[in-house]
Amino acid sequence: MSNKPLLGENVLFTGILRSSEAVDLTLHFGGNPIVAPLIETQEIVSQTDEQQLFECKAYDWLIFTSQSSVDAFHSKMIKYGLDPFVFQGKIAVVGSKTAYAVNKIGLKVTFTPSIFSADVFVQEFPAISSSNEKCMFFKGSLAKDTITKGLVNHVDEWIIYETVEVEENIAQVSDLIESKENCSVIFTSPSTVNVFHQHIGHRTGYETLTICAIGHITKEYLESLGVAVHVMPKTYILTEIIHALAEWKGREL
Repeated sequence: MSNKPLLGENVLFTGILRSSEAVDLTLHFGGNPIVAPLIETQEIVSQTDEQQLFECKAYDWLIFTSQSSVDAFHSKMIKYGLDPFVFQGKIAVVGSKTAYAVNKIGLKVTFTPSIFSADVFVQEFPAISSSNEKCMFFKGSLAKDTITKGLVNHVDEWIIYETVEVEENIAQVSDLIESKENCSVIFTSPSTVNVFHQHIGHRTGYETLTICAIGHITKEYLESLGVAVHVMPKTYILTEIIHALAEWKGREL
């Protein structure tokens, strides 16, 4: 494989980027990273927040499936002056980045599934929990009910953030795709796929693009739209998808 397998390739990040690691790796492989998230998250603020936050202390498990849910929860902790030690329940997360976010706010993660996906989470969670343990699931406005319906435990939901489209980035991405330049598009969730497809993909098609997906759920959603997925890493994180993309492109050299 060439040392610069992404030379001349635009690598488009359509999801929320929380660190520069994947961008730096793209540059290392010779690519041109374009960070244009099609969605962003916003904390949902409600008059019932303080009461809900205090009620979280009574749960056996707190479940986080994204860094956005951790950020919103932490924001409410700060607002109402609650320290991490008041939450005695165990913490379950989906993914290493979410685990890192939880640890960063002073909480300790007890369980992470072997594959960073909600459907694997519900398969493996019963092995380390009791069915009579109560769970609070912190989720986004577009999150599916895989965890709520997939566990035998009593699971309450708190929709703690919402996902909204970033209109200016949609226009930027549309211009790039229409220019027909070499482009690899990285999708991190069905939400990013949905925005791209509604505003761009259904009109331009996908034939000239290298399509990259993080996670089998994202891959399956793309395929349900008739889109071929070329790259999906075994570990569902951005740096791994850049390594996988570099390997894919390197085979063409």
